[in-house]
Amino acid sequence: MADDNIRDSIVEDVLIPKELLTTAKFNSPWELARWEQSLPDNNRISIPAPRPRTSSNRPLSLSALRAVARPRSAIRPRGCSDPPNFQGNPFDYFAKPATYEPASPIPEKEPITPVQNAFLSPPPSSNASSPTISSEQSSLQEVYEKAKLRGVAIQRKHWVRLLFEYSIYLFLVLFVYFVLVGMPLWKGAVWWLYYVIRTKFVIQGGYAITIGLAALYAFCPLMILFEKDPQPSSETAPQSESPDLEGNMSNVESTALLIPCYKSATIIEPTLKAALEIFPKKNIFVIANGNSKTPLDNTEEVCKPYGVNHLWVPIGSKIVAQFVGCYAAKDFENAVLIDDDCLLPPNFPVVSDRLKGTVKCLGYTIKSVGPNSSKGTFCQQAQDLEYKMSGIQRAFFGKIGSATFPHGAISLWNIEFLKQTFHEHPGFSVSEDWFFGDACRRLGGRITMCSQVFVETETPASVFFSGSGSRGGFGEMTIFQQRFKRWNFFFVVGMYYDLKYILTSWKLGWWEFGAKLCVFQEVYETLIYLFAPFVLPISFVVRPSFCGMLLGVTIGMYIINVIIFNEIHLRLKRERVDWKVLLFYYTFYKIALTVINVFSCYWSLYKYARYFAQRHPKVIEDRDAVEVLLSLEKDEKESEDDVIPLDGVGALGRGLGRKLTLTKVKTGKRMSTLSTSGGWI
Repeated sequence: MADDNIRDSIVEDVLIPKELLTTAKFNSPWELARWEQSLPDNNRISIPAPRPRTSSNRPLSLSALRAVARPRSAIRPRGCSDPPNFQGNPFDYFAKPATYEPASPIPEKEPITPVQNAFLSPPPSSNASSPTISSEQSSLQEVYEKAKLRGVAIQRKHWVRLLFEYSIYLFLVLFVYFVLVGMPLWKGAVWWLYYVIRTKFVIQGGYAITIGLAALYAFCPLMILFEKDPQPSSETAPQSESPDLEGNMSNVESTALLIPCYKSATIIEPTLKAALEIFPKKNIFVIANGNSKTPLDNTEEVCKPYGVNHLWVPIGSKIVAQFVGCYAAKDFENAVLIDDDCLLPPNFPVVSDRLKGTVKCLGYTIKSVGPNSSKGTFCQQAQDLEYKMSGIQRAFFGKIGSATFPHGAISLWNIEFLKQTFHEHPGFSVSEDWFFGDACRRLGGRITMCSQVFVETETPASVFFSGSGSRGGFGEMTIFQQRFKRWNFFFVVGMYYDLKYILTSWKLGWWEFGAKLCVFQEVYETLIYLFAPFVLPISFVVRPSFCGMLLGVTIGMYIINVIIFNEIHLRLKRERVDWKVLLFYYTFYKIALTVINVFSCYWSLYKYARYFAQRHPKVIEDRDAVEVLLSLEKDEKESEDDVIPLDGVGALGRGLGRKLTLTKVKTGKRMSTLSTSGGWI
């Protein structure tokens, strides 16, 4: 091949529609500079003299674009006045000796849609046939552009992450030695704690305060009862018959059921059967997710016979699945979020009429079951008692202020408010339900409880060793795996968010006092877990007999508490726990949980070094998550098969495929089923 035919760049003759050039927007001149610098050099292309343009003229190429100077308005940030560098002549990033003007003014056209932008295709020649951009799609596009910039801004280089991680390790080691131990250089904090407890601290008074606060938080919730069961279809009908949901019908019609799931093909079918007893199939959205461009199992095939909506989200995150589900269910006013192993009872009440005023979220009381809704093992029955006690506590705090958070297994939200919480939610994929509660309260929303029914959820079958069960997805088979590795991970960091809320948030008015009392309980419990390894051994060394007696009194107090709860509250709901579990197993179960909680706090301090070495974006700042929403919008609006990323280096370029499968049941008058499927090619 002749030298004069050798191309300087493999993309020099790629054509760009002139309409696309005029609609390009940059948030700052630095973005424009980086974009122009990425264009290839091409010294062979010369700028033609001005001549009349016709429809047959070739549009500008990437190489020719670099030589075209832009007016000052094109590089000035929107809404900002000209910086000093913009005064006089237009700012020239490349310091070229001469500037050029386009051959002729480019006529203004309608703004193109994000999908057209992705395909680099010109808009239709007729304005009448060109699609318009809805305000929601335009808003999503703005969120996507911001997410791209945010994703770049929060990225840390590999060496920075390593430096951060090992600096934290070094700090922890130095803290343990120089602050806690100190010997032989000086007397550390542990020695001084021993000295204070032995000579200055009145053990009886200190433990009186500790036990008093524990009794307050344990017995006050027993002052209320669970709500009565929903009424059956008639006063004479037995309770086992189908309930009368006529008064609930309007609430059901305006409420979507969102079911995030991960590898749930083996357990999702009973969940769907129970849900279809309450909700129409058009209201149910199964959002399967996983880090793969193709589904990880045949959950979609299981869902098809039931006619419910199914989405595949190629990001392995429950919170991202919920985020996508909110937008997929945009035609509904409210949403019930449940886990894939939750079975709604036939008399399940959709109490969306309670979402008024400051109440923005409702939790439901839950119960632990074994496989096939059985009582399960002693461990599962002990969890059943624990979950029900947690339900009455949250119901109590919901009445005097606000519960800290709804249980992650099931909750009811106003969809628009739930979308707002994603702006406050830090985006952590662990303990996402706890951070939902924190975001809700900081936005001025109360969290209350509906205790009319208990929703079944299958729980681990043993504390330390794997047992039998049908737990799917991320459902751990042991209590230790579940709580040590996930549930307790943010116990220590959560104190920062709790204290920040207690000191700075006052949007709930008078309800804040009850809400902060509930939040303080979490801070108090975490402090006990952190100080227990030091205070308890020292106390037993100083006053062994007294501390032993005090420990027995504490255990007895909690046994009396659960007996009252079981024989009064659960008896009225016909949900009593077996006496053998209550007297012979539950005490040892709670002691084991306390040990797990204490050690998990210190384990999480060690794991924070690696976890926070990489900065985590909020969900609305995650370009992958927002890109899924744009793909969803495209599938719904255009019913096309191929989804293209919004830029040349989208998720596909980073090795993350996109495949969105949506079976959308139309609401309103049109009840036909529409199936669309999209994926990267």
